[in-house]
Amino acid sequence: MTECKLIIRNVRKNIQDYMIYFLTLTVSVSMFYAFNSIQTQPALNDLDATRQLLSDQLGILLSALSVVVAVVLAFLILYANRFLLKRRKKELGIYTLLGMEKGKISGIFAGETLCVGILSLISGLVLGLLLSQGLSIFSLRLFAIDMSRFQIVFSMSALKKTIGCFAIIFLIVMVFNVRTVSTVRLIDLLTADRKNETMALRNKAAQISLAALSVLCILSSGFIIQRNGILPSRENSWFQIAAVLLAAGTVLFFFSVSAVSLTAIQANRKMYLKGLNTFLSRQIGSKVQTDFMTMSVVCALLTLSVCGISVGISSALTMNETSRAALPYDLNVVCDVDTAGETDIAAYLKSRDADMGIYADKTAQISLYEAEITYGDLFAGQDLNLWHIDSDIPEVGVCAVSLSDFNRALAVQGRAPVNLADNEFLLNCNYKGTLQYINTFLKSCTEIDLSGTVLQPGRREALCETVLMTSVGNNDRGTFIVPDYVAGALEKDMNILLVQYKSGINTDEVLQKMIPIGLEWKTEGYRYTEKVMLSSMYYGSCALLVFLCCYIGLVFLLICAALLSLKQLTETADNIYRYGLLQKLGTDSSLLFGALFKQTAIFFVVPLLPAGIFSAFGIGKITAIVEEFLNMHISANIGVTVLMFLIVYGGYFIATYLSCKRMVMEKQGFDWKQSL
Repeated sequence: MTECKLIIRNVRKNIQDYMIYFLTLTVSVSMFYAFNSIQTQPALNDLDATRQLLSDQLGILLSALSVVVAVVLAFLILYANRFLLKRRKKELGIYTLLGMEKGKISGIFAGETLCVGILSLISGLVLGLLLSQGLSIFSLRLFAIDMSRFQIVFSMSALKKTIGCFAIIFLIVMVFNVRTVSTVRLIDLLTADRKNETMALRNKAAQISLAALSVLCILSSGFIIQRNGILPSRENSWFQIAAVLLAAGTVLFFFSVSAVSLTAIQANRKMYLKGLNTFLSRQIGSKVQTDFMTMSVVCALLTLSVCGISVGISSALTMNETSRAALPYDLNVVCDVDTAGETDIAAYLKSRDADMGIYADKTAQISLYEAEITYGDLFAGQDLNLWHIDSDIPEVGVCAVSLSDFNRALAVQGRAPVNLADNEFLLNCNYKGTLQYINTFLKSCTEIDLSGTVLQPGRREALCETVLMTSVGNNDRGTFIVPDYVAGALEKDMNILLVQYKSGINTDEVLQKMIPIGLEWKTEGYRYTEKVMLSSMYYGSCALLVFLCCYIGLVFLLICAALLSLKQLTETADNIYRYGLLQKLGTDSSLLFGALFKQTAIFFVVPLLPAGIFSAFGIGKITAIVEEFLNMHISANIGVTVLMFLIVYGGYFIATYLSCKRMVMEKQGFDWKQSL
């Protein structure tokens, strides 16, 4: 029989063993192609300047992340191939026993790997082509682009990148296979499925010492990050030190935890001798320790997945909500009175060739005043728990707006006016970080003194309107609404022109005329906020966050689940004869499958527990950075993260257990009806 025929026959004969490997490769190829093909969607090439810039940045970031993901996928494929090779060692040993040279055996196995690789590459590209269309639709929705512009496209650049990346990975896999087959001993090949793994760490003092050292490294890393933050820099190397300590601590933890746990279980004779706990504890203890590097990698990837999904999706949802509530005007232009003086903003814009009379349907100029009261005065006596970005707010002065100006702003928005007595005041606040403290102040306040005038609260709850659009969304931390005569006695801080466009206006034309004015803010004192531009920034930022969290989180989550699933399926296949021995010794099927379920659950839960702790700490730190960068509060959307984990991680766990159970039942001839 020729080597080519033998390769084809082996692939067909071992199709069930290769199925896990094939599916892993197929999913990896499809996701790699799909995410790298997003930029080729024609509708994304015809965006306004802001969204185009963000779309370009998305492509750059995805390309950079693809390198990282390719390395992780290479690890996954090598890991899957390692267990596949382990499943075939006895067969390869028989070839050696029959006199076949190791070079030919290596060639046969490399040929099988190449054959499966080509098939998975083709199927992965087909699946990736379908997946990429769904991602394109998703991206168009995120960038708020008309869905009628969607086109079905095939990305040649993504195809070349995918083929090149996985060709290198397949080459590495084949070299690994040839080296393994060439160096392994015949006795190891023939006894691979019956060779027991032993505990690498037997000394109890060493077990406890390494476990304590691992905890010390992890706690030290947390202390350093808590004190110095998680942003690396050339001047501050504490983050790099913390990362090394965390990595070392995690590896040591998984290396020692199985030994310490097994020692503790053995000390409790009642637990150790109950049911199949003796068999289960030794199997799990040795497997966790011999695969401590795999567990460490899975823990790290799970941490990145949880942090990426939770922070990314939460930020996107918050920004979308903010964008809808924070953009009631098409344009507002702010004039700093200290710099520009008391001016008519519309007249100034007309002198700069930006005549709002051509573009505007509604306009109104209003003013904000300095109320001579700080937020610290309003929050006096309250137990403050301000967000990180609001730490300095007690020293900031509160602004005031006259009742007539406030009602003019509402009229531009098409809203009904509010009423106020001559001796009353209202407070407007649409910022969640201070809203509760503003409402607490209003409930207990009896009167305030503004420029010698005593006013009483007209309402015991704050209004939540938007007086002024800003680049950071709903950012009104609290503004007094006072009668006109009170405002006239205060010092004016700024004038604001509010604009609603006429129907059909070319907003890009207005924006082009406003850009030079905004660039002269420090000298002329005028700045602007434009709805379309700001909306594009929100949508674009949301798109970046969602794509990045989906790309990183989903890929890493699938890799983790696939790694654990491959490991458990292969270990079950290797230990089928042990389950058979337990059956022959009279072990009840419920105990047998209960032990199998516990073993599968422990392997899935062990890396998840420390990853959950790391993520809880990391989410807080990352969220603080995002909040400071975006100047908004991000509510952690843990529900979305939990749901995704239940679907992906939980689904892999259930599928793995059912596959292992079916494998044992088929090999040992269990009665299906009785066992189920």
